[in-house]
Amino acid sequence: MRSLKSIFTYTKDVTRSSYIWNMVSALIYAGQSAIALMVIIRTNGLDDAGVFSIAYAVASLLYFIGEYGARKYQVSDITEVLPFVAYHTHRVITCTVMIIASIIYSLYGWMVLDYTFNKTYIIFMICVLKAIEAYQEVYSARFQQKGRLDVGAKTNLFRTVVSMVAGMIALVITHNMVLSISVWTGVALITFLGSSVLCAPDYCKIEFKWNWKQFKKITIECLPLFLGCFLLLYVGNAPKYAIDACMSDADQACYNFIFMPVFAVGLFANFVFNPILVKLATKWEEGDIKNFVKMTRNQICVIIGITVLAIIVALTIGCPILGILYSTDLLPYKTELVILMIGGGMLALVNFFNVVITVTRHQIYLMIGYILGALAAATLSNWAVSGWGIMGASIIYVALMTIMAASFGLILIAFIRKRRA
Repeated sequence: MRSLKSIFTYTKDVTRSSYIWNMVSALIYAGQSAIALMVIIRTNGLDDAGVFSIAYAVASLLYFIGEYGARKYQVSDITEVLPFVAYHTHRVITCTVMIIASIIYSLYGWMVLDYTFNKTYIIFMICVLKAIEAYQEVYSARFQQKGRLDVGAKTNLFRTVVSMVAGMIALVITHNMVLSISVWTGVALITFLGSSVLCAPDYCKIEFKWNWKQFKKITIECLPLFLGCFLLLYVGNAPKYAIDACMSDADQACYNFIFMPVFAVGLFANFVFNPILVKLATKWEEGDIKNFVKMTRNQICVIIGITVLAIIVALTIGCPILGILYSTDLLPYKTELVILMIGGGMLALVNFFNVVITVTRHQIYLMIGYILGALAAATLSNWAVSGWGIMGASIIYVALMTIMAASFGLILIAFIRKRRA
């Protein structure tokens, strides 16, 4: 155990190690569903790929109940106004609520939406997998709080890779989704215990102590962060929920195949604008609004440039490459792919405006855009998908992201003008 623990904790350069391992961990974590889909489509076909897609979408949404947007708050509590036990206790409770919500949704799907037992079980088990991830985040935040982001990144990477590989090997051998997802979730629990929990005693004491004042403080302070993350993911996944309600599992799989590159646009944009965030914050604090606006405008141009490049790729080699990756003829969805690339650009703008508005310390106003997007998603998604299928899902995704991007852009302009006055 000591030798395993040393793999996670030993480093000669904490800063360099933190940067590298965090980047690798984030890339693998973001790509795990895409990798799993590649295996599932080759072993079990479109229907099971569709089941996995909607299960992962539901679980990813419920994940934010467990995580509750508390990681950034916990990490930024450098002086430890609240002790680790407060965050740990809060996380145990929110993850319990997440499991209860998962049970309720699974039963709703089985009894109301006529899900098969296998589909119901797979959805629930992937929700459990995400609950493990949400619980692990309280330890990763503690490691980062203590200046060891690399430890959290390594333990997350270890759990993600080992559990996913185990689940996919089980699928290749048995072609049984129920068994393979069970293996994936079970190994995730074991690797979590053998990594994060193994390293935790060096940085904190693992205990559960109820304190109403501490629980209330975390709940209230992190509520806007939780609602923002939850609503953004709900809006982004709304077309998938509509496909699940109005179309087949095979259609769900095809939509998710062409949807995968959307995250690539946002990922590249994040790599570009993350390094300038400190400079943006400094310019705002110093009142250098001219350069603040210039940097913001330049970043918007970069996002537009990345989006145009993504559209060109979608128009030329996008569908053939995705078709090879997922062993499916996706050429009939070329127009939908191009539309979704525009949506990827809108998502990148949403994320960028989100960060910039947070830099100005007016993040509470982000709820305006999130609520507008959520209302539009709840009202229009099923109508668009039932009328135009995957084309409707693609168009409604772009529309929803555009609503939020426009809302955030107008909010940012308003506060820049106010600061200039």
